[in-house]
Amino acid sequence: MTLQLLSVLAIFSASFNPAAAQFSNWQNGQINTSICVWYQPRAALVRDTVYLDGGTIWWTPGLSNGQHSEPVNEGNYQGNLLSYNLSVPLSRETNVTGILMADMMSKARGGTGNGISTEPNYYDGAMLANDHEFFLYGGAVFRNDQLYDPPPANAVLGYRRYQYGPDKPLWQKGFSAGHLDDGVTRYVAYGGAVNAPSENKAWYFSGLSSPTRGPIIQNTGTDGSTRAMNVSNTLVGLDMAAQLEEKWSNTTLPSMVHGRANPEVVWVPVGKQGILLVLGGVLNPEWATATHKSENETESRLSGQDFMRVIDIYDVASKEWHQQPTSGRGPGSRTRGCAVVAPASDFSSFNIYYYGGFDGINPTNDFSDEVWALSLPSFTWTLINKGTTVHARSGHKCFMPYPDQMMVFGGYTRQSGDSITCLDQGPVVLFNLTSGKWMDSYSPARYADYGVHQDIVKLIGGNAAGSASATSPVPSGWSTSELRDVFAIPYDRNKLTRYWPYNTSSPPVATSTAAPGGSGNFERSLTIVIPAVLVPSVFLFGVGVALWHLRFRRKREAKRHDGLGDASTTLSSSRNVSLWLWGHKSSKQLTSTESHAAMTAASPDPDKSRRSMEPNAGDKPPPAELCEMEDTQVSELCDTSSPVELHDTGLAPLNSFERKLNLAESDPFNPSLNLGHGSLRNAALRSQTEAAANYRHWAESPDVDSAHQSSGRIKKKESRGVFGIEELREAVPEVVQMETPISPTLPIDRYYGEA
Repeated sequence: MTLQLLSVLAIFSASFNPAAAQFSNWQNGQINTSICVWYQPRAALVRDTVYLDGGTIWWTPGLSNGQHSEPVNEGNYQGNLLSYNLSVPLSRETNVTGILMADMMSKARGGTGNGISTEPNYYDGAMLANDHEFFLYGGAVFRNDQLYDPPPANAVLGYRRYQYGPDKPLWQKGFSAGHLDDGVTRYVAYGGAVNAPSENKAWYFSGLSSPTRGPIIQNTGTDGSTRAMNVSNTLVGLDMAAQLEEKWSNTTLPSMVHGRANPEVVWVPVGKQGILLVLGGVLNPEWATATHKSENETESRLSGQDFMRVIDIYDVASKEWHQQPTSGRGPGSRTRGCAVVAPASDFSSFNIYYYGGFDGINPTNDFSDEVWALSLPSFTWTLINKGTTVHARSGHKCFMPYPDQMMVFGGYTRQSGDSITCLDQGPVVLFNLTSGKWMDSYSPARYADYGVHQDIVKLIGGNAAGSASATSPVPSGWSTSELRDVFAIPYDRNKLTRYWPYNTSSPPVATSTAAPGGSGNFERSLTIVIPAVLVPSVFLFGVGVALWHLRFRRKREAKRHDGLGDASTTLSSSRNVSLWLWGHKSSKQLTSTESHAAMTAASPDPDKSRRSMEPNAGDKPPPAELCEMEDTQVSELCDTSSPVELHDTGLAPLNSFERKLNLAESDPFNPSLNLGHGSLRNAALRSQTEAAANYRHWAESPDVDSAHQSSGRIKKKESRGVFGIEELREAVPEVVQMETPISPTLPIDRYYGEA
């Protein structure tokens, strides 16, 4: 009986880990999960960590029979923010989904990372950042009136990771609520975000607003008044020069610069404070209508081509706009791609790599897997890699972990009927900018200076290290003398700070050695659980029982000399042990050092919530301090067990454990996503309110026990006020096979679409 109970406790302890599962609702027989697609996240690189937030994730459940279930979208009502620390290597056997979720933070009230948000999840929008902090701006909110109220127009949520500027004695790391300055509204989505950490500035270019200029709702259904569909002719700026005194601004675009949806905007170190380049975008996107049909397909296609042929340029120092034609075929109409800037070693050229995307009009057509490069100051387009259809994606983000590498996060595939095709090679892929080939692994210890691609060198002259001979646009020349003068001023490279090479002393990252969904994962999990949890618990429990038995025999012998019968002693001692196991109070109360305050609605795993959720390998939590509860008497088992033994036996009073398992019977909120998938989209719409009432407490109160009453699937059965052993046995099959999430592996020696 005791061994069975310990087995149940060990398995439950291992399974209640938010990093080891999709956000909610594991299926019967499910043993792992992986990110299938990730629509429109917002992201930023802060020093050594890529933060990813919002959007919509569809998960692929792996089952114990080796099969995969259909992708599911269970929503993100906790506002979980994922991250990737660049000190973590990536290879063909890496559990990429596990890495992204390892240091997950929740923006919800009471969530890990000091979460305080009342509207936890957005679709699209911007993560505006420098090297110390970021702010979540714009986007379409997932609406659920039973969980939270719509935020005000001037609300903004920030996350402060590092302190900078004058010393701030009261400064704290974590999320912080703020407000936008006058004239700035958060009611804009599907724009282009760009950060310039060396200038402590960031911008959000154009995008779409609702017809009323009011709230933008992602799961709006057919209500056009809250749908982002009108082009916004604005440039929103954020000045982060003074921490805690950030300034927001809003300027109107000149008539020659056309607003659009989801362009890519990059900052280039040219001139006094750098320049912004706007690439691609679409005027009338398919996602701006309920039918997913562009309102003006012809205009969108023609203007989309112009957005890649004539580039809009913003000089940060003078706040002036310029336009410059390009040469070469170029990618054509393109939106929802990603772009990075790779300067030559001598800064004689700046090569902007643009990857993926589609035309923004036909989501059922093949997406692009092409990698293009726009070289400055020659303004020439070069096709670097043709790619393949199966590897294509849109709605992703990309960053440069090192000067010669581009790392791509998230995205989604073309929409084909009612099914979803998962991302080829998983949610994170890597591209070598120098060779122009896809990589099969990433190591923080392997990097090199960027070498200008050989096909670019053929057009601009010089060599891999630079020395470009084309110092002006070819063949048109500069469109204006003012733009020429901007490029004539070299940027002060001393402002640029690098945080690589990265520390490779991070703790080992979980990897998957079995095929996705295979039973090997379940066997491996048992191998870990048994020696790590079960054996020490059994040993310590056995020691406690032996000491109790020895002490009991001594007491019995002593009482015989006093003329006392041993029957009553046996009954009393057995009763004390039973009451201790079941968590009931006897004449001597038991002490539990369990921290219920750590269990919040945003952190369903009590063990994980006790440590810092920051994705910095250097942060380590302080050792736990064991202490007695105030005004509570410490009880030993028949005066033999010390308080330390009680704390370290691995057993908590079961009434406390029972409270953790007192879980709601309804499914969590599942926000809808206008995918154009027919039944998938309708299913998401139908499920958005199924259990909203059960989660209302999450937005209103961080109450611990009530939060846990709505985070699981195990029904409580009463038997004289205790949770019975048989009920625990019945609960095991549903949870016992949960395992860490896995991601599709990256093949060795495989390249895609070599040009």
